Amino acid sequence: MYFPTTLTRKFLMQNSPSNPSAYLGQLLKKPAGVKIGVGVTSPSPELVQMLANSGFDYILIDMEHGPISIETAYRMITAMIGTPAQPWIRVTHNDPAQFKLALDAGAKNIVVPMITSREEAQKAVSYAKYPPQGVRGWGPFRTQYQWQTNMLDYAKRANAETGVIALIEHPDAVRDVDAILDVDGLAGAIPAPFDLSVNMGFSDGPNHDKVRHAIEFVISRIKAKGMEVTSFAVTPAQAVEAMRLGVNNLFLGFDPMYIQASLQLFLSTVSDLVATR
Repeated sequence: MYFPTTLTRKFLMQNSPSNPSAYLGQLLKKPAGVKIGVGVTSPSPELVQMLANSGFDYILIDMEHGPISIETAYRMITAMIGTPAQPWIRVTHNDPAQFKLALDAGAKNIVVPMITSREEAQKAVSYAKYPPQGVRGWGPFRTQYQWQTNMLDYAKRANAETGVIALIEHPDAVRDVDAILDVDGLAGAIPAPFDLSVNMGFSDGPNHDKVRHAIEFVISRIKAKGMEVTSFAVTPAQAVEAMRLGVNNLFLGFDPMYIQASLQLFLSTVSDLVATR
């Protein structure tokens, strides 16, 4: 077994890079002109607070695939107050009650899974907007605190400052993407590589020509519409490829991926250092 000598320990301490997460002033290094976001599936206001202070532009609270209740989502958004990060919520499905709770918790954007048609996109927008644009019920009793304003001011601003983003996860959505993007009030759309690949018959991920071509087609239609182009990028190579396609908003995956990856990177680096001593 390898035990570092006093001299080696001193060398490692002097030459080890500082831990960026340990210093609030050291924000993430972002590519120029690109926004970055991350998804959180863990019901943890503390984790969101750390991420929101690290330089992310938005944090997606994932109520579709995470054990997060609306009470916890509210507290997670509260933990983001005073940071540059916008709170987004992915709801479980296209449902008016879900939208109402998510928006009243203070969400800026609602991400809606499995939008496959113009009609579904129209319903989603209507659920998110106060009349006359939509059917959202009025009651921002706590939202005023999340937005640090008052109820009447929030109600005036909400339709313009909250958005609905459709996830393109099915071949039907790819086929009808132009009709979906034409829906008045839709803030954007995101091609979801893993759901899209599964629904196209590939259970081993999106690294198939048909899936890549579908994603590139959707991105091209979003760009043509003049909307912000968001892409999943859970590896550095995917991020570089997305930027090559003109993406200006990178969604970097979800918290479990990075917790595991960080530990693997740390321990593999330890193993490499031991091997070279």
